[in-house]
Amino acid sequence: MRNLISRFLRSEKGQVIVILALAFTVLLGFVGLAVDTGVMYLEHNRLVRAADAAALAGAQELPANPSLAEEMAGEYAAMNGIEPEQLSINISDDNKSISVSADKTVNLVFAKVFGFDSRQVSTEVSASVAAVKSLRGAVPFSVMEQVFNYGDPYVLKEGASGSTSDGARWCGWFGALDFTGGGGGAHEYEDMIVQGFSGKISIGDIIYIEPGNMAGPTADGVQQRIDSCTHTPSCTWNNHDPDCPRVIYVPIVEEYSGSGGNRQVKVVGFAAFFLEGVENHEGNNGDVVGRFIFETVSAETDDSIDGYGLLSVKLLE
Repeated sequence: MRNLISRFLRSEKGQVIVILALAFTVLLGFVGLAVDTGVMYLEHNRLVRAADAAALAGAQELPANPSLAEEMAGEYAAMNGIEPEQLSINISDDNKSISVSADKTVNLVFAKVFGFDSRQVSTEVSASVAAVKSLRGAVPFSVMEQVFNYGDPYVLKEGASGSTSDGARWCGWFGALDFTGGGGGAHEYEDMIVQGFSGKISIGDIIYIEPGNMAGPTADGVQQRIDSCTHTPSCTWNNHDPDCPRVIYVPIVEEYSGSGGNRQVKVVGFAAFFLEGVENHEGNNGDVVGRFIFETVSAETDDSIDGYGLLSVKLLE
């Protein structure tokens, strides 16, 4: 009887060892699959972030320069580890959006036991530009609603003697915009030229025109912004740093009501303007000159309007 019990126990121990060995093998398999799945998840997230960065970088150049947009997207993709053969870039027909597709082969380790050497991870993201409908930092100049020739010289704000005959187009108001509605005067006006208005201006806002030309504060404020640009080489309208102080945000307006000191305008959009200087500054004269440009900024947008060159970039869902 004692021998029978001893044989039974030895038999049970053997069965337990076999069961434990099988269970351990299965457990290792699941652990291995979990590790490989984690690696794939990590690589997919890296791919998505790289594609996001590429799409956002490319969209910065839209709609004005689609070829440069594609080039910038490719550069950012490469900087984030996406090889050219893994990448596909497409620009929409209206040059307002860019899509970036990328795929990558992920080599597996534990899944090889089950016959899987590698797996593909892929992503497709899109970014677009849309017209700005609301922003902070606008300067107290304004421009009547019109079609702009971007890159051409313009007189943004004329002096008391009117616009010159140098071929530039007059498009500003004689008076300044009174954002606060309290008639803050020359000091507040100059400060807003230099710093931009801290409050939010939106399409549909009604704003008073501040009486008086204020040629001195106009010239001083514009010159401060130009002198604040310390980039090397010096910024130009078609080659400037994204945060260059010579780039200003200007409300586009239409006449609303009133006359004289009660004159009001309605905001219908926003434009970006590159400051090049003040001409004919003598006495109460002084013409603010520069060029309207395409520019992107972080701001609220409205896809239903075409806008006036000041755009914001966003990723599409």
